[in-house]
Amino acid sequence: MRRGYFSRLGESLFPDAPSARTTLKRGEGAVLIVALLALATVLQLARLGWSSSLNSLWAEDGPIYLQEALGQDFWHAIVATYATYLVLVPRLIAETASLVPLQDTAAAISIVSAAVVALSGLVVWQASAGHVRDPYLRGTLAALTVLCPVAGLESLDSAAYVPWFMLFATFWILLWRPRTMRGAVLAGLFALATGLSTPGVWFFLPLAALRTVAVRDRRDLAILAGFAIGAAAQVPVLALNNEQAVTPLWTSDIWTVYLQRVVDGAPFGLRLGGVAWAHLGWPLLIALVLGVLAGLAIWAKRSNPGARCVAAIAIPTSLAMFVVSLYQRAVGTQMLWLEGMHNGTGSRYAIVPALLVVSAAVVLIDSSPRRSTSSRRLSPLSAATVAILSLALITSFWARDIAVRGAPPWDAALKAAAVTCAREGVPDLPARLRPPAPVRTGPRRLSIPAPGPGRDA
Repeated sequence: MRRGYFSRLGESLFPDAPSARTTLKRGEGAVLIVALLALATVLQLARLGWSSSLNSLWAEDGPIYLQEALGQDFWHAIVATYATYLVLVPRLIAETASLVPLQDTAAAISIVSAAVVALSGLVVWQASAGHVRDPYLRGTLAALTVLCPVAGLESLDSAAYVPWFMLFATFWILLWRPRTMRGAVLAGLFALATGLSTPGVWFFLPLAALRTVAVRDRRDLAILAGFAIGAAAQVPVLALNNEQAVTPLWTSDIWTVYLQRVVDGAPFGLRLGGVAWAHLGWPLLIALVLGVLAGLAIWAKRSNPGARCVAAIAIPTSLAMFVVSLYQRAVGTQMLWLEGMHNGTGSRYAIVPALLVVSAAVVLIDSSPRRSTSSRRLSPLSAATVAILSLALITSFWARDIAVRGAPPWDAALKAAAVTCAREGVPDLPARLRPPAPVRTGPRRLSIPAPGPGRDA
């Protein structure tokens, strides 16, 4: 009887991925995927404007990751911790950028970071196919991953914040049963890389536990192995780490911030949702909460068991991840929108929680009774969902603020460093570290400019 229950759980919550329907040959499909990844990367860079995205460094990208990539050997750099835990992918991005001339490192970090986020969007497209059969809804979910409407300028084109997007993709990987062993191995490697980059994967332990009891074959084990190794590796690192961490701070503002950034932000995005809050305030949030509860109740009755399970996991995970993160990083009050105001401070903490809420809604809507599966037309409910989410994506697309991110430009900072090197008469640098100016060069460890104003805790 127990075996039968777990078997039904596995079939409903972890369905096999549907067979791909395409007339493209393998080579043509590969070209299409590369083109879409390139387009997604370019669109991300465009959100900040070319000067801000390609000629600036943000947050830990310069003074931590790039600095240590330039000044330490490869293996020491990639296993070094930051903020008390492993950050593998951000460090690998910095290592990649350190291979190009110094004047191009800012652009390299932004481009590679955007490419990893684009890859996360592709993973979401593939991994959600078993639960979201409607290609329009699934495409919208993938687009929201890449061009996340709740992500402010601090979260874009930055190696430091790439793991947030990878976390959301890993949530879907834990729900995915690829049709091939190769796909399962690649999914497991992605989950492993995520786990070695952030302990945030711990919030998915309940989902991983369900996947474990519903294991059917080696494909499940490949995914679980990658996730488990990455999640387990962070345990001794955090336990033995002596780095100074932020002192956690609890405030009741966190509940309000969740309503503002997630319940409001999930359907409307940072810009439109912020403007709506500034003009409507608490009546808007109350109406949204009542609407979400009513919608979940209605869709839960009409949807299948698998969709209900996904929603029952995604929404509590969203709340837990947001509340714990804001408490642990002591940013609850900083992220609060006061009456008549809104901003993007701490927007990275809303990325995964908001996308999880959207995922719950999309899965429930997709599984509700709809037109014949042979029809490619959108149902009215799906069309309305796509329209609302697309509006959020469009209105929040432009995130440029040159006074906050992009000043001073990377090339100007390097020229200033070159003048300093010339004035102090320091000895020669290796070629890859030389500032782009005809001056005498300095020691191997070049001081990377700190991030500009606007960075939060």
